[in-house]
Amino acid sequence: MWRPLLLALYCLAAPARAETPAIDFATGEWPPYVSRSLTADGVFADMVRQACRRAGYRVRFHYMSWPRAEAEVKAGRAAAAFPYRPTPERALSFDFSPPLIHSSSYFFYYKPRLAHPPAGFRSLDDLRAYRIGVQPGQWYQLLLQQYRLNTLNTNDEESALKLLQIGHLDLAPLTLERGLFLIHRQAAEHERDFAYLPTPLNKATPLSLMYSRSYPDIAKLRPAIDQALQAMRADGSLQTIYQRNFPELKSRR
Repeated sequence: MWRPLLLALYCLAAPARAETPAIDFATGEWPPYVSRSLTADGVFADMVRQACRRAGYRVRFHYMSWPRAEAEVKAGRAAAAFPYRPTPERALSFDFSPPLIHSSSYFFYYKPRLAHPPAGFRSLDDLRAYRIGVQPGQWYQLLLQQYRLNTLNTNDEESALKLLQIGHLDLAPLTLERGLFLIHRQAAEHERDFAYLPTPLNKATPLSLMYSRSYPDIAKLRPAIDQALQAMRADGSLQTIYQRNFPELKSRR
C-alpha cells in the first residue's frame, strides 16, 4: 500500500521534464526542395530540421503562399522562411543563413521534338531561333527579354513540360533538381526523352534560410542554427541528405 503511495508522491514532487523548444518556419510548396507530400518534407526541410535538432530545437513548419511567408517573417511571427535566394533587396529587411544548397537553372527540352538542340550555345543570343517558355515573375524573365528571345508565358513549370512534349515550346528553364523531379513525376514513361542543355542559365545560386529580425530570441536562435549548418557542411551531413534525395546528381557547394 505504501509503495504505490510513495511512488505517486515522488512523481508529483519530481520536476517536469522540459519540453524541447520549438522554432516556427514559414515555407511553401516547391518540391523537391520542400513539400508536405514528400518524405521529411523534402530535401531543404530535412536539412533545416536536422540543423535545428543539433542546435537543441524542434521545428514547426507552416505552409503558406510565398508572399505571406515573407510577410510572416517580416512581422516576427516566423523565425525564418525557406528556401530563399539572398538578394540586395531582401538584405535590407532580412538576414540569411549560410547556403544549404546551390542550384542552377538549365534549359530543358524534349528530344523527339528538338532533333538538333543548341547544346554548345555560348550566349543567349544563340537561342533567338527557339521558342522558350517562361513563368511570369521568375528571375530570368527580364533577362530573356533583354536578349529579345522568343518567349511564351506558361501557367507553371508543369505546363511548360507538357508544351515541350507536344512541340509548342523548344526550351523551358527550370532549376536542375526541380526539372528532373517534375519529369519523373508527370512523364515517367517518357523520362529518357527529356534532356537539358549542359550550359546553365545562371551560376550556382545559393538557397538559404531568410531570417526575421523581430522573432522572439532570434539573436540567440540564428547563430545556433547557423553554427549547426556549418558543422553539418563540415562533417558531410548536408551532402548525405542531398545525395539521399538526388542520388544521380553531384551536389554543388
